[in-house]
Amino acid sequence: MTIDRKSLGYSLIIPSIFIIAVVFISLLFLIGKITDTVQSDYNRFAISAVSSEVQKVISTAAAEITTARLAENAMVITTKQKSVLEELALLWARLEYDGLITDSGGDVLFTTLAVAPDTNLFSGSSVGYYEVDGSTGKLHCYAIKFPLWGWKLVTISRHESSLLSRNKTVVLIPLVAAGCILMVGGIFLVLRKTLRDPVRMMVSAVAKGEPVEPTGVTEFDIVGNAVNDAFQRLRERTETLQEKLEERARVQTQMRLKDEHIHRLLSFTEEGIFGVDVDGTCTFCNRSCLDLLGYEREEQLLGTPILELIHHSHPDGTPCPRHKCAILQGLLDGENVHNENEVFWRSDGSTLQVEYWSHIITGAGRTAGAVVTFIDISQRKLLEDQLIQAQKMESVGCLAGGIAHDFNNLLTPIIGYADLLKLSLAGNEKELSKIDIVLQAAEKAKELVKQLLSFSRKQVLEIRTIDLNQTLVEFISILQHTVRESIVIRLNLADKVYGIRADGNQIEQVIMNLAVNAQDAIGERGVITIETAPVLLDDEYARQYPDVTPGKYLMLAVTDDGCGMDLKTQQRIFEPFFTTKGVGHGTGLGLSTVYGIVRQHGGNLSVCSEPGKGTTFKCYFPLVEEMPESEQHIVRSQVSLEGEQRIILLVEDNEMVRKFVEGMLTRQGFEVLVAEHPQEALQLVESRSLDLLITDVVMPHMSGPELHATLLESYPGLKVLYMSGYTSNAITLQESQNNRVKFLQKPFGLDDFFRKIEAVLAS
Repeated sequence: MTIDRKSLGYSLIIPSIFIIAVVFISLLFLIGKITDTVQSDYNRFAISAVSSEVQKVISTAAAEITTARLAENAMVITTKQKSVLEELALLWARLEYDGLITDSGGDVLFTTLAVAPDTNLFSGSSVGYYEVDGSTGKLHCYAIKFPLWGWKLVTISRHESSLLSRNKTVVLIPLVAAGCILMVGGIFLVLRKTLRDPVRMMVSAVAKGEPVEPTGVTEFDIVGNAVNDAFQRLRERTETLQEKLEERARVQTQMRLKDEHIHRLLSFTEEGIFGVDVDGTCTFCNRSCLDLLGYEREEQLLGTPILELIHHSHPDGTPCPRHKCAILQGLLDGENVHNENEVFWRSDGSTLQVEYWSHIITGAGRTAGAVVTFIDISQRKLLEDQLIQAQKMESVGCLAGGIAHDFNNLLTPIIGYADLLKLSLAGNEKELSKIDIVLQAAEKAKELVKQLLSFSRKQVLEIRTIDLNQTLVEFISILQHTVRESIVIRLNLADKVYGIRADGNQIEQVIMNLAVNAQDAIGERGVITIETAPVLLDDEYARQYPDVTPGKYLMLAVTDDGCGMDLKTQQRIFEPFFTTKGVGHGTGLGLSTVYGIVRQHGGNLSVCSEPGKGTTFKCYFPLVEEMPESEQHIVRSQVSLEGEQRIILLVEDNEMVRKFVEGMLTRQGFEVLVAEHPQEALQLVESRSLDLLITDVVMPHMSGPELHATLLESYPGLKVLYMSGYTSNAITLQESQNNRVKFLQKPFGLDDFFRKIEAVLAS
């Protein structure tokens, strides 16, 4: 059994040893008391017996002394006294006692003591047994009186050791001690045998968490049963707690995962989100909020008056006082707030156009704060501005196309009849000069209308695959003669040959218009740089310019070092008739023509300019895989076309154009069936043969291509020549590019008209 201060053995044995020690000391004290009592009684008895012997001696001597006194024999008395003294001395010596005889005055007559006693100790009238304290210790005395002689005889015990010592009783002390030690050992062995094994078994079972088996000791079994019951309840409570802990851990894990999921969702949203308390102090912010506001860590915003950081001015830049902040006012009023256009300030001092929503958070029946969601609307505003600009350009384009259509219908008979007059006035130079002036004016009007059609993207193109570098190299000489000699033109062309599908004449017009515009922006001297390079317009560029399809493009850039433009001017430069030049110094159609041509070719146009730093126009044309076609120069000759009694159906809703074309065809010998609209044309051709259909493209109720498709059912293979002021998409760009249809652009002259008819009939 292990014994330490907290062990059961220590708690049992140490008190037992203490109790045994107390008992041992008590026994020793009791033995001492008993011994003292026995010794006192023995001393009384022994000294009394000695005194009796002394009494006998005295009594015997008394009879003799009485006789001698009666005989008045003094000698006998004296002799007898000496004899008595000697006899008493011998008696005391034989019995190992001391004696003392005093007279009536207390003087010592005789004593056997080695040291003269203190007479005061033995004086007085005391008789019998008594004790006195002498110089050598306690003296046991027994006194008798002999009145005859006036003596006091005191018998004194000469034994100083105790009765225990004298009678070997001291041997009891080690025996008692040995008995106590044996008792302690016995208790230890009993405890060891009775307690150690059961306690070990119980401790081992408790340590292993197993049930405590019966020990055979009633008290221990009671304790074991109590321990088993406690363990059972503990196991039940532990299982219950374990289930609760597992459930709590599962709930906490779910909540943590949910919080992480929510935080992840909030972190990866495009919208910036932050929370504020009722004082406007930031309590939460997501990753997008930090990115949009230009902060790196949440700690930079958490706990700060965020509304004062990001919301201290209106969109126009005027300060926004705290009491006028809509979010704070919403907190005070307990209302949600939505603002479609507001300015937030970023950490670097720049502004951010945002749309935000503030939603009130309530708790315990009162407003606890708000959560604010905001988005960057800078790109949206830019796209809205671009959309507005595009819609404006489209509206202006529709207007320009309509005007061009009407102008072409007006110019067609003017140019046609002027050509007829020239033929009829051959040799009359004076009149011919007047006609030439009319034709010159008509050509200028035609060129103006052509520019309008280019802007509105309604002219028909002669598309083929061209090498833009070759077009620039061949056109550079014309360009150098066009601009001032003080302006240097530099070419920076791509190293490889790249093909684009384009109308070469239209591309030359783009280059010419951009170069002339650059010349007007340059002072007396300057440089115009024309550059080509392949580029990749990615999705990001397409997001900034919605009309752009991502892909590979060939860039044509024209850069000048002129005066540049401000942003307001850049927003209007592609509008037709808009010009920064003075009256009479430009029509304002140059850049609008460039815009229309580039867009009609499926490209995109951008401008980069700052006042005083020059301007760069970048035109992007889609790249194609096929190689450029070689140029074919066709030498035109005078057309001479005979009608040969061919029947032509003419359908034109404009009366002046209709009469002019009818007159030219009739003059050429054709049989002409004339109709104002398609329904009338269908009625005219019933049971008639047809060789050619000449029709306007855009007409009410039915277009020219739709009329041709209807006639093909009755006249398979019927040839057609379309003529129009603009196509209005009735003839697709792809059809025009593939030469699947023949088209005559209004206005036209006699040679162009008859050459196109010849080509159609011969096809």
